[in-house]
Amino acid sequence: MFIRAKEKKNKTSGKSYYTYELVESRRTDKGPRQVTLLNLNPFDLERKYWKLLAKRIKQILCGQQRLVPLEDRLEALARHYAMLLVKQQKSHQINTNTPDYLSVDVHGLDSGESRSIGQEYVGMQTMKELGFFDIFKQLEFNQISVDLASLLIVGRLIHPSSERELKRYIQQTSGFNDLVKTDISRLPNNALYETSDLLFEHKEEIEQFLRQHAKARFRLGESIILYDLTNTYFEGDATYCDKARHGHSKEKRNDRPLVTLGVVLDEQGFLKASQVFEGNVTESKTLMDMVSKVHARAKDQQPTLLVQKPTVVIDAGISTEENLSALKDNGFEYIVVSRSKPKDVPEDLQLVEIKDGIKVKSFEQDGEMILHCQSDGKAVKENAIVTRARERVEKELAYLQQGLTIKRRLKNYDKIQQRIGRIRQKNSRVSAGFEINVVRKGNNAVDITWNFDHQKLSKAYDGSYFLRTSRTDLSDSQIWSLYVMLTTVEDAFRCLKDELGLRPNYHRKPERIEGHIFITVLAYHLLQYIRYKLTKAGLSHRWKTICSWLETHRIQTTSLPREQGGVIHIRHCTTATIEQQQVYSALEINNMPVKPRKTVIQQK
Repeated sequence: MFIRAKEKKNKTSGKSYYTYELVESRRTDKGPRQVTLLNLNPFDLERKYWKLLAKRIKQILCGQQRLVPLEDRLEALARHYAMLLVKQQKSHQINTNTPDYLSVDVHGLDSGESRSIGQEYVGMQTMKELGFFDIFKQLEFNQISVDLASLLIVGRLIHPSSERELKRYIQQTSGFNDLVKTDISRLPNNALYETSDLLFEHKEEIEQFLRQHAKARFRLGESIILYDLTNTYFEGDATYCDKARHGHSKEKRNDRPLVTLGVVLDEQGFLKASQVFEGNVTESKTLMDMVSKVHARAKDQQPTLLVQKPTVVIDAGISTEENLSALKDNGFEYIVVSRSKPKDVPEDLQLVEIKDGIKVKSFEQDGEMILHCQSDGKAVKENAIVTRARERVEKELAYLQQGLTIKRRLKNYDKIQQRIGRIRQKNSRVSAGFEINVVRKGNNAVDITWNFDHQKLSKAYDGSYFLRTSRTDLSDSQIWSLYVMLTTVEDAFRCLKDELGLRPNYHRKPERIEGHIFITVLAYHLLQYIRYKLTKAGLSHRWKTICSWLETHRIQTTSLPREQGGVIHIRHCTTATIEQQQVYSALEINNMPVKPRKTVIQQK
């Protein structure tokens, strides 16, 4: 066994370069022949170590130990290439129900090539449940494209990153290669980018199929449709993307160009359709454009939506009078939070508790149903905010007051008043409750006093808010429950941005930019299914927590020297922990991601 360098020329540039191979000489009926065992590229080891490396690879394959250990770098390389050779050998699936007794040297036991398998396994099984492989088959994807598409989608679920980082993760950390038919351990540089382009090319067909499959699989009613927008920023300038514009960034990255993502969800949080808009789209000014575009796409799909006039659930930031009028004129119903307290609220309105800590009562006004809501939890939160703001103001006032008797501290009356004005501006929530008196003597202030009256605040901060809806056919509890569904959209966007790597976007080409977003959307389909199943089983942990549990489920190769010579290599998974078993049970999948396989290397 030896390492050989082969000189080649680039057909385009004419430049020479070298490729490196691990070669073995074998005797055949036609004489000695050299057989290439393994392509070593990329390979940057100094030539003087080649013979030593090749010899050590053969020793590892045959289960032989060195009396003098190699330096760490050479030993690691030798073990890596030895494991790659083992993978190429013909292996046999082990029947765990049948005993297989062998005489081995336990002192020569060795384990290596340990990779994470739990997260990858859950992702692949979820893709199977949601019918991804069925739509790939309908679209006539070849096996390599199917495996690379799976890698992109599952990779975004478990290790959200750029394609370059995903490639590194697969090659060095993940056991994903053990779950697919294609050897993806040595990916070409552009393979993932080209697969991303392929997925985005079939965006419409894939989204329609997933919607149909999820609706049938989970018997989704689609009785209400939720709409919302979010945006993602670029690390680069996105010069070639027409939709990349500067706008209001929800990540406070107004210095970077943005694109905006609009989504349609049902009440269970399953995604129905998505659309990428220009980055300077503002929610309040372009609501009707967004709702009409996205709903038109969802309405044209088969099966059609069950509701003829969808109820648009939006937050207070979008619910301007102009938008509400436009919604009604275009045949949409709506449920929104009122931007201000309605006029002429009945004084004798008796609120009724519909849930622990939630009281509501409705009344009709100007053709709308107004629902007065009072939340104990909201009251506690609001009062905590008021208390913190009040303490900030009093701390700053006390600092100014103390400074009146300290050298080189602010004493000028006019500047003191300016400072107090800025304090009020920064704490406008509690400013009305403060009465502040500054005693003047000449040009200076000599004393500052204040008192705070909670009753003078602009609102009571008792946890009250008002919902407005055009749906006069709903009960009080139904109106409140439908509005609370808006948290489903907020939660979906939180998952897309925080757990699935929607932000930032590193691409420059328009199709790659939208492809990155579409892969994130596809990963959300997986995540929502997983959360749906886990919640039904009583597991309400965040996805990051579930990932931390699954990450420790490993697949590894254990090597054992045999008494009669040679080595037996067993590729197997570690035993699932209690937490891992709970997740697998909730998802109704096997506790063993990959069945163990055995490879026997005969000593030569």
